[in-house]
Amino acid sequence: MSGPHPLPAELGPVLAFVNSMDVELGTDQWAEGPAALAAWMTGAGLLAAGVTVTADEFALAGRLRAGLREMTLANNGVPADGDDLAVVLRAFPLVVSPGAGTLAGTHDGPVMAGLGTVVAGYATGLLTGAWTRMRQCPAGDCAWVFWDSSAKGTRRWCTMRVCGNRAKARAFVERRRAADA
Repeated sequence: MSGPHPLPAELGPVLAFVNSMDVELGTDQWAEGPAALAAWMTGAGLLAAGVTVTADEFALAGRLRAGLREMTLANNGVPADGDDLAVVLRAFPLVVSPGAGTLAGTHDGPVMAGLGTVVAGYATGLLTGAWTRMRQCPAGDCAWVFWDSSAKGTRRWCTMRVCGNRAKARAFVERRRAADA
């Protein structure tokens, strides 16, 4: 019997990146624009302090985040074509480091290198199969992206305590209404 599966280190930046937008709270840590993205990336260890993010880099980061969030839905069984993400990923060439067994980005500029770390994490997750455990909470008012650390890889909710419990309560009420009708 296998135990819980810890989040692989290379997927840590990806998880933080996609959750920089919180649907439940209605907040986006980059809402203020490129300077806010620079501050977020600095805080996440993806960018040195004082580096400026251009409008084009900001737009690309937004498209990357949206595409990665879409692909987490695909891990829930929701159809996702990934076409938009495929276009964005073309801006991030990756190089395999055979000795280290890692993928790394080859990008011009510090912002693209920081975003390239996220892309390399995603690509590594795809290659190792770990990406299939990156899921999006199906609660429409949540949509938090989480790592399924369960032994069987069948976790559905970001947390049973909140979203899972709400869904169970709604299902119970619906069953009671149907039985009373």
